[in-house]
Amino acid sequence: MKEYFVLTIIDNTLVFDYRTLMEEETIFINKNNYYKDSLYYDLKYYKKHIKQIVELLHNAQISSIKIIKLVTIKYPVELIKKLEIENVVLEFDSSLSLSDYNLLLELNIIKQIYCYYMPKAVKKEFIMQGCSINTNQNIKISDRFMLQQDAFDYDTLYYKKIIKINEEYPGVMDDLRDFLKINYNLKAIHIYTYSKSLIETIVNYVKNDESKNVIIYLHQGYDKGDFIVSNFEWLKKLSDSCKESYTCEFRIIYANSFLKSNLFKQLTFNNLKLASVLCIYVCVVSLIIVKSYDYIEEINVEQMRNSILSDAIGFVENSNDEIDDLGEEEETYVPAVTEEGMEDASKLTEKEITNRYSFTPSISKLKKINKEIKGYLIIRNTKISYPVAQHSDNNYYLKYDIYGRKTSIGSLFFDYRNNIKKLSDNTIIYGHSMLNGTMFGTLRSAANSSWREDEDNLIVSLTTEKGTFKFKIFSVYRVDYTTDYLKVKFNSKSEKEKYINMITKRSLFRNNTKVGVNDKILTMSTCTGGNNRRLVVHAVLLKEDKKEKE
Repeated sequence: MKEYFVLTIIDNTLVFDYRTLMEEETIFINKNNYYKDSLYYDLKYYKKHIKQIVELLHNAQISSIKIIKLVTIKYPVELIKKLEIENVVLEFDSSLSLSDYNLLLELNIIKQIYCYYMPKAVKKEFIMQGCSINTNQNIKISDRFMLQQDAFDYDTLYYKKIIKINEEYPGVMDDLRDFLKINYNLKAIHIYTYSKSLIETIVNYVKNDESKNVIIYLHQGYDKGDFIVSNFEWLKKLSDSCKESYTCEFRIIYANSFLKSNLFKQLTFNNLKLASVLCIYVCVVSLIIVKSYDYIEEINVEQMRNSILSDAIGFVENSNDEIDDLGEEEETYVPAVTEEGMEDASKLTEKEITNRYSFTPSISKLKKINKEIKGYLIIRNTKISYPVAQHSDNNYYLKYDIYGRKTSIGSLFFDYRNNIKKLSDNTIIYGHSMLNGTMFGTLRSAANSSWREDEDNLIVSLTTEKGTFKFKIFSVYRVDYTTDYLKVKFNSKSEKEKYINMITKRSLFRNNTKVGVNDKILTMSTCTGGNNRRLVVHAVLLKEDKKEKE
């Protein structure tokens, strides 16, 4: 059933809930009228009319907010900020994501937080802001469970993506329940001991915790009593019901001995050959389809970029009465990229290089394509010459291009927290690192010393409605997933100085570029070596460019 935001005022406390409504409550949805001291909104209306909702609540002299349930903290955060609420109570028995904790940190107005659990590093950040943290003191996970998960403290459990259930000892389910309340990143549970009650309890805990897409692996090699084979249909039905709610699914890892005795003995030599041929055929066809799809996607991106480039160059040249027919197919620019991902300038004419890296894109023209386009990014000797969009979250443009079409390549996009008109302390741009080199696929060039030998390559051009800004790359590094470099603003000069020292020390190279606390920084972030690694490139706004714009 559909759920709605319910905002209830009790004394000086605003109770924030997200739930299904009773029949008599439904007539008050989006009416901005109180019913039993409560307001009721659907998600779309709440996001669009947040200012109006804040005005309704202003007269209530709210000093605390109690959050019963939420989708993400970003929805109540706007209320906390506008109403200047200093006390936050997270009533639910679970943890927040790091990004949600960071949203609360950025408010810098909260004096007290009550929550179930908070990682030590995050708690330290709040304490430095003068905020008191109160967490649940009754969490008691057994040493037996901690040892099996190779965890030495609760912080380790918070970040765990995979856990193991090796034995059904007394209290194991209590340990699992408390673990799920602490953890925020679980992806898989490996089971090595079997009973219906154990598996049903695990599934119910995962559902109640609202975990999504958890895979439960059953290791048949440890199933001494043939539980999996005897209960295969029951497991299949249970897995199907889990898939419907997007909570979990079962996958069986068969033992080699079982495969040999139950699978291969049923196949004749000819059947095995036929299966092999079919397997090879399917693999080849799948590979061709994938490669064709990637190629089509790459062509679409190149056509988009070349269309923008041709339009910009044509405008400049026509204004000087030097008209070139850039519509001819042989005149269309196609970037020459080496295996290392660097543009091969030797294959470009001087005019092509000038056109490629020195043209001034028109943001107003790009906004006719998509009003969310806020800038245009160019980096020499890479494929990076793209519009940069900005949505209300950091997920949309991972899956959609600037024309609104769904695509695996996505688009380059600014962090939704950034102020593009004034440039934030740290302007952040995200993008996929595609194997075909599109989007941030050639950003890895910055990690190559041979690419950095050309000083011009270090100059990054970012055009917005306010003009073209030149930044110089001063730090490049790869790091395991973290959000510590994704700050867009700083509360003090000392905080920014610590940030600059951190990202400078991580760099793969050293240069003489000076970065001070008053400088504007550009950060480019993309995946590298899997979803848990990031390639990060930082650049500083050049002083002369800064003066010119100011």
